Amino acid sequence: ATSRCSRIQTPRRRSTATTTRLQVAKTGGKMITTEEQFAESVLANDIPRPVLVFFSAPWCGPCRLTVPVVKDVMKQYSGQIDVVEICTDDLAEVAEDAGVVSIPTIQFYYGGGALEAHSIVGCVAKTVLANAVEKVLEDVAQIRQDKRP
Repeated sequence: ATSRCSRIQTPRRRSTATTTRLQVAKTGGKMITTEEQFAESVLANDIPRPVLVFFSAPWCGPCRLTVPVVKDVMKQYSGQIDVVEICTDDLAEVAEDAGVVSIPTIQFYYGGGALEAHSIVGCVAKTVLANAVEKVLEDVAQIRQDKRP
């Protein structure tokens, strides 16, 4: 249930945004516009829930098709996961550091790092994404249990 992915074709540039105000993305999640926001909202060790990171761009057709899927899954798992969106045109370096080579890409983060086994590249059906979220929630529950003294 994947389609051809779009290659990221943006030049490397650093974000020049100075505001720390989070905007609402098309998915209904938080739009990350700076590297600092990414660090605070995704990479921080003290974030209580797993974070679904949706890498996209406005010109990307498959990304536009994925937006309603991410939005539906975000509603379905409200309070269990956080959702953020990153425009690869604006934060190409963050995308590159995350290993994103084509979009749309969905990655999951918890405890300050990526849960790499759960990355999804390309358009995705709601059932596939929901199953991935279920598996992430199971893995996070195991991580939490393993951390208990």
